[in-house]
Amino acid sequence: MKTLLKRNLMLYFRDKAGVFFSMLSILIIIALYALFLSGGFGDPLILDSWLMSGILAVAALTTSIGALEIIMSDKINKVAKGFYASPIKRSHITAAYIISPFVVGVIMTTLTAIGFSIYIIARGGQMPGLAGLLQLVGVILLANITGTAILCFIVSRIKSMNVWGTVGSIIGILSGFLMGVYMPIGQLPMAVQYTMVVFPPFHAAMLFRRILMGYAFDTLYAEGASRAEIAEASDLLGATFSFGDFTITPLMSVLYLAVAGVVFFGLSVMKMRKLER
Repeated sequence: MKTLLKRNLMLYFRDKAGVFFSMLSILIIIALYALFLSGGFGDPLILDSWLMSGILAVAALTTSIGALEIIMSDKINKVAKGFYASPIKRSHITAAYIISPFVVGVIMTTLTAIGFSIYIIARGGQMPGLAGLLQLVGVILLANITGTAILCFIVSRIKSMNVWGTVGSIIGILSGFLMGVYMPIGQLPMAVQYTMVVFPPFHAAMLFRRILMGYAFDTLYAEGASRAEIAEASDLLGATFSFGDFTITPLMSVLYLAVAGVVFFGLSVMKMRKLER
């Protein structure tokens, strides 16, 4: 399995164009922020933390798309069937195909987090302490597990590279919208908000926001903002979400991501097993 995993990772990172296009959604979000949002509503500290949270959630979903092209290529070119006919355990082959995009996603999301952290500190902002950083690492891992499982499920049902290219582009475009990056969720119609909450990666974005925007909200509170004002800003920007008097807790978001990851992972494995035949 290690050899096949190494092979998949090397194929991804050798393709510089593929790496660039897997980061394209993130670059578009940053460009839109620089052009339209950086001088917009709210404190720059809050905006930077809000943007970083959304970008990390998008990265956890989209950066592994390039690595998943390897699965598509092997499936279409019958390379996968050759692997399954080899002495390698079939479970190891399936595991390598699923783990490689997860590893790519974690690497790229972590690099994105490091880069944006440097930007925020250079702007005079502050990152969470050790406990917050550990939480951030945990959410990065969980978000990538769920994102990879969802994408593997999609890939397992596509039989054409052209179709996958189109689907990948759609995912890249919609991900920022469905995670409340292009526009704060509180400014959208309720029907759209409910749709976003059903989308598992949105919960990753919400968890990132709770961690990264917590310091900014604490600063506002220390400067005289009321709890009600902070709660309103939190709902507006998608750090929290409420149905009337019911508020989604971080534990609920973690469980929702975990369950979604397990379900889509199971469905992906069942479908990929058919490559053995």
